[in-house]
Amino acid sequence: MHVLIKPKTKTMKKNLFLLCSLVCSVLGATAQDSKKDCNCKLSDNSGLVLAVGGSATYYYGPSSRNFDKFENNRVNWQLNGQLGITIARGKSGRRTMIAAFGAYGFNNRNTITQLLKDQDYVSTALDQSGSNNYYQYEGGLLIGEVLRLSTGLGQQNFNEQTVTSPDSIHLNATHLRYYSSTVGLNLNLRTFVWVINCNFAYGKDFRHTVLTPSTGLMLRF
Repeated sequence: MHVLIKPKTKTMKKNLFLLCSLVCSVLGATAQDSKKDCNCKLSDNSGLVLAVGGSATYYYGPSSRNFDKFENNRVNWQLNGQLGITIARGKSGRRTMIAAFGAYGFNNRNTITQLLKDQDYVSTALDQSGSNNYYQYEGGLLIGEVLRLSTGLGQQNFNEQTVTSPDSIHLNATHLRYYSSTVGLNLNLRTFVWVINCNFAYGKDFRHTVLTPSTGLMLRF
């Protein structure tokens, strides 16, 4: 059973923007201190690239859903990590890398309720937690330091509950596992990288594929 903190839904959006601002400020200060103390800089000639940061996510759901309006209660957030090893370099100097990607985030109660509904699950829970953690780890390619293609596994956690579907029942369930694939763009802004991704979650405990686009900043080392 997972013990999770339940923030107020009304402050979720405000906390999200405050967190993004804090992350950017701390990472920027860390980068400046590192340059002053170590007299070092990011090297475009390095064969190894590490990047960390955060992003806002939007639970879109099944691809068949009509996107008629933006819903604030589908907005969530996650922390991102990326480690790449250069395997080729183009004439322009841009690298193609084999990379490992990781994400750790939180989905609010509306997102979990909608996710279970989209997967044809019925829950015995009267109310979902306001903060439900998940994680994803993937491996793949970062082509030309711009195009990301990766796939792996993910797990969505939530408070213990019984969930049923037309052909199965999960007693005392605390999570749903799924395959995770991502297509994205990395836009290099010197020290920072602006990432725009679309994640596809499917298979295992998921009965239908759901889409979650995201965008945010990462500090590149």
